[in-house]
Amino acid sequence: MAEAKNYQPDGSPSKLRSPIYVWQWPVRFFHWINAAAIVVLFITGLYIGNPILIAPGEAVGNFFMGNMRYWHGITAYIFTANLLFRLYWFVVGNEFAKLRFWRKEFWQDAVATLKYYLFLTREHTTHVGHNSMAQLMYLVFIWVASLVMILTGFAMRATATPSGALGLFSWLIPAIGSESQVRMIHHLFAWGYAAFLLGHLYMVFRQDILDDDGTVSSMISGYKYELPETVKPEDHPPSP
Repeated sequence: MAEAKNYQPDGSPSKLRSPIYVWQWPVRFFHWINAAAIVVLFITGLYIGNPILIAPGEAVGNFFMGNMRYWHGITAYIFTANLLFRLYWFVVGNEFAKLRFWRKEFWQDAVATLKYYLFLTREHTTHVGHNSMAQLMYLVFIWVASLVMILTGFAMRATATPSGALGLFSWLIPAIGSESQVRMIHHLFAWGYAAFLLGHLYMVFRQDILDDDGTVSSMISGYKYELPETVKPEDHPPSP
């Protein structure tokens, strides 16, 4: 792929930079399937929790709620399988597919990046892949929150068919207290995803605009652009 030029605000070219293959296709596949699943789950979940549409006529001829529950359940299975796929790629993927939150440098960078996002400092460390703040948000909302949503969702689903495979999750309801409490946790975390989406879009577009590194398009093409002096050797594995 040909090199691209980085331009200054006045339109004059600065230093040459090369495209770097960051996001492998399995990571991009996971991202878009996960995004679509969350949207479908959120919309169908809102209706299940508050069915504002009332179909006229006899219930036998109108199965709108049943369809909502059906697609909510099917999408939940897709959502779960997609997460397991990403967990596998965390192990076998390239350097950018991994998350190492146990390192001291991770938390130092997360604090510095947060200050940058809050306009408390004008300087920040550029990253070829995700910065530590983005990785931290993914850890909380994509992994921890998703685990809570899967456990609570399948636990509530198990009440309809306790003898089925989902009966494995039925222990959660008595462990927490009642089904209403499990449902409340499920709903609260669902709204947490809405907050995560706003923060995610802010960070992605802000980085793309200020750093001009192709952050937005990289989740489609897999490539980002970085100035040569900001690329660390360990951050630049060979392209497949």
